[in-house]
Amino acid sequence: MNNSVAERQILTYTLEERGAESLYSFLYNQIKSDIQRGRIAAGQKLPSKRRLAQHLGVSVITVENAYAQLVAEGYVDAQVRRGYFVNSLGNYLDSPANHQSNSVSSRARLLNYAENDDDAARATSDTAGKSVEIRADLCSNTMPTGVFPYKTWAKTMREVVAQTEECEILAQLDPCGAPILRERIAQYLHEFRGMEVDPRQIVVAAGAQTLYNLLIQLLGRNQAYAVEDPGYSRLTDIYRANDVQLAHVPLDDDGIRTDILQLMGANIAHVMPSHQYPTGIVTSISRRYELLAWAAQEGRYLIEDDYDAEFRLAGRPIPSLFGMDTTDSVIYINTFSKSLGAMFRMGYMVLPMHLAQRFRHELSFYSGTVSTIEQLTLARFIQTGAYDRHINRLRSMYRTIRDSLLGELGASGLGDLCGVKGQDAGLHFELRIEVLAAEDAICERMLARGIRLMPMNRFYQKIDDNQRESRFVVSYGALVASEIPYVVNCLSEVVHELQNELVHGVAKI
Repeated sequence: MNNSVAERQILTYTLEERGAESLYSFLYNQIKSDIQRGRIAAGQKLPSKRRLAQHLGVSVITVENAYAQLVAEGYVDAQVRRGYFVNSLGNYLDSPANHQSNSVSSRARLLNYAENDDDAARATSDTAGKSVEIRADLCSNTMPTGVFPYKTWAKTMREVVAQTEECEILAQLDPCGAPILRERIAQYLHEFRGMEVDPRQIVVAAGAQTLYNLLIQLLGRNQAYAVEDPGYSRLTDIYRANDVQLAHVPLDDDGIRTDILQLMGANIAHVMPSHQYPTGIVTSISRRYELLAWAAQEGRYLIEDDYDAEFRLAGRPIPSLFGMDTTDSVIYINTFSKSLGAMFRMGYMVLPMHLAQRFRHELSFYSGTVSTIEQLTLARFIQTGAYDRHINRLRSMYRTIRDSLLGELGASGLGDLCGVKGQDAGLHFELRIEVLAAEDAICERMLARGIRLMPMNRFYQKIDDNQRESRFVVSYGALVASEIPYVVNCLSEVVHELQNELVHGVAKI
């Protein structure tokens, strides 16, 4: 195609269709799809970054990042002083299977960091074609090195191996978990959460995701499920992968909207009442009773996801829905991954007794998914008080990190521009900055400075078009004290930079 013709055919995309996807990711995927389908021909010159940015009403850095990703994957060739030209894809051009697999894999590469703490790492990230070392990660709650008491854990494991009969270690795993561990969990829940639990109600498995899938099998794929919006994106992925009917229910300041839940036709609602992810909302007591009243109707259940209840940093633990329930309608889920670290893939659920009996009857053909040695070691770790001491040290450390971060934010030039919500529970809070809907631009500029920050809009199924401020999920579980001044200085610099550009009509968000 003649390049002058190509340049006149400016690319046009409907940005409102991007959903929760970032601007540069959406733009990258749209251009890539057009190249794969032949709508943009091999050899065609793409519009200049500035011209396309002006046409679409976005920032130049958004187009720059999209082009850089296309160059990195070989779809486009960047020629000095000439521009960006589409490469030939050869025989792959018209392959539907290739279109689908490329779309899925590239989306996973671009968005996976939003979902996986394990991938947060201290690795490098790519922005505008340049390798950027990650200096601080506000997207991850991966425990910092040097915190977990490995020596105590190793000593406990050696004692378990030395003092446990070989036949017990080598025996077939109970599909619900080692009896001694279930007893210790039941005792812990009584002491820490005020829950009266029979060990026979507990099922231990390799992390929350395994438990989610087991629950769907137990409750049935023919049921209608509901989750919170905004919410944990991977949870939505798991329900969709199981091909169940799924509704997304919005939140207000009291928690999930029970009035809308009533209208959705769902009979199972998956909620995070003690510290909602990502907003940090703690469900009010009145809303808790509304939820319990909803669940009390025949055939309905609440799945109470208490994923970081151990890390409430102010006041007493919030009462669990399970502990308030009088109709056997609440299923409680928690995980040790936040407290022990991601390497320990252990979680558990507490079922109403009738569901626990059904689990034994219908799903006991499954082998246990956590090794006997790990289960017995954790049981002794809890029994000896080592687990409590570890949790107390973590709480103290995270409280210090949180207080330091909030103090730096308050003392910075952002003091009058920002506010936080949900900072007293769990290892993340919501940060609001009074800059008009500039989440993606702020995150891109922070990433260019080596700081990973997550925009709240990534977690919505339906974006609020009336939003008048920028919102972020700040996870500080992986943050260390020495990184905080740099993080706050960069954020202040980026926000004021954007403000000045907006005032002078330069920035396109």
